[in-house]
Amino acid sequence: MTLHPASLCLRPSQGTGLSGPNGSGKSTLLKLLAQILPADSGEIYWDEKPVLGDRSFLRSTLGYVPQEDALLEDLTVGRQLRLWMGLCGRSGPPDGEVTALLGLEELMGRRIGRLSGGMRRRVSIAMALLQRPRCLLMDEAFSGLDETYRHRLTQWLLDFLKGGGCLLWCSHSPEELSRVCVQQLRMEGGHLFPVSPAGAVQP
Repeated sequence: MTLHPASLCLRPSQGTGLSGPNGSGKSTLLKLLAQILPADSGEIYWDEKPVLGDRSFLRSTLGYVPQEDALLEDLTVGRQLRLWMGLCGRSGPPDGEVTALLGLEELMGRRIGRLSGGMRRRVSIAMALLQRPRCLLMDEAFSGLDETYRHRLTQWLLDFLKGGGCLLWCSHSPEELSRVCVQQLRMEGGHLFPVSPAGAVQP
């Protein structure tokens, strides 16, 4: 997907929602911001400092929930979480608040390859939250989750924003986005547009 020049600002204590049709470039944009894909041009700033290629920023500040789970099938849930924490420079057992939030306590000894889609999704979200991010990127993060976990995570996101975090959330559900995000953007054909409170795309 080719993206046209785009500029956006994620502010502390503010959720930004990103919507648009399939194939419009939403996931590509998040992968560029998470530095999963290399950018042809442009820059990413955090606290007015360039962070493109800054591994310490990615490990300590940015949490990313991809649209497709990137998990190791042969690992147990506990091992997957501990491995990820090690890559992010964190030691000790996984944060009990995060594992309780996502109902992972009883899954810690189970292999990733034997989990349902919803369980795998909860593990992917936990990996992003265990980094204790200040900025969170989520790509269809609630896909496959039942209502219990949607409700829990919505409340967690609201608390995260109250604590000064910033969020970019890509979702096909305007209702989900409206519960958390005060700013709305729409991607169409690789172009990024602001959306007015009434839902109209602004030129």
